[in-house]
Amino acid sequence: MKDVEIERTGIVIIEWLRPEDPKLGQELYNDIKYKETEDGSYFVTLYSVSNKVEFTNTLQKIIDSIKEGTLLTLHIVAHGCEDGLGTDLGNFVDWKELFSYTRQLNIILQNTLLLVLSSCVGGGILSYIEPEKRAPYMAFIANTRSVLIKDARNGFPLFYKDYRTPLDFHEALLRLNGSIDFTEEIEPGVKKTEFFIMSASHTFDEVFNPDRDIKHFNSVVDKIMPPNPLIPQELRLEKARELFIAEGKRLKPYFMFQK
Repeated sequence: MKDVEIERTGIVIIEWLRPEDPKLGQELYNDIKYKETEDGSYFVTLYSVSNKVEFTNTLQKIIDSIKEGTLLTLHIVAHGCEDGLGTDLGNFVDWKELFSYTRQLNIILQNTLLLVLSSCVGGGILSYIEPEKRAPYMAFIANTRSVLIKDARNGFPLFYKDYRTPLDFHEALLRLNGSIDFTEEIEPGVKKTEFFIMSASHTFDEVFNPDRDIKHFNSVVDKIMPPNPLIPQELRLEKARELFIAEGKRLKPYFMFQK
C-alpha cells in the first residue's frame, strides 16, 4: 500500500428511511455540520434517499467523487436485518451488494474506510465476506440487535462530539454506549446490546476459524476434503481443518491490502 498524504477528512451520512420515520440522518447532520467551520479541510455531507436505486446511485456518486488522500467515515442510517439493509423486500440491499460499493471506496481510500451502521441488527454484517477480494472496509461499527430511535438520536451526536477520524473510535464508542440505558429492554425479555467495532482483519479471522461456527465448518468439510472410505472420518476432519486454516492464511494478505 503506497503512502498518500491526507488532504481531506470527513463524514458522509446516507439516510435511507421510510417517509413516516424520524429523519435521524438529517438530525445528525444538523448536530455535527459545525465541524466544517472548525477546519477548512473537513467536510460533513448528507444524502437522503428513499429507495434502493437512489441508495446505490448515491454510493456510486460517492465513489466517483472521492479522492485519494481522504479519511472517510461512512455513516448509514437505515432499517436493517441479519441479511442487509432496506425498507422492504423490493427495496433491499444485501451485504454482498453493499460491499461491492464500499469495497471500491475502501480501495480508493487505501483501506481506511470506517463504516458506521445506525441500523437494527447491523451486526449481521459479520455473516458475509468475500475473502478472495479486497476488504470492503477497514472496520465497522454496528449492533447485533434492534436499535431504538431514541438511542440512535441521543447517542450518535455524542459519538461524533470529539470525533475527527476513524482513529478516534475508542472514545467515541464509549460515549455512544454510555448514552444508552441498558436496563431498558427492547421488548419483554430482550435486552439491548452495545454497539461494537470490528476490524476487517478480525472479521476475516472469525470466518476462517473452524471453531467459531462448527455448523458452517461442517457444511464445507466435504468441499475441502471429499468423503473417502479409505480415510478415517476423524483424520479427514483434521486435514480439512488444516486446509481451511491454510487457505485463510493464503488469502488474508491480499484481503488486507498487504500485497
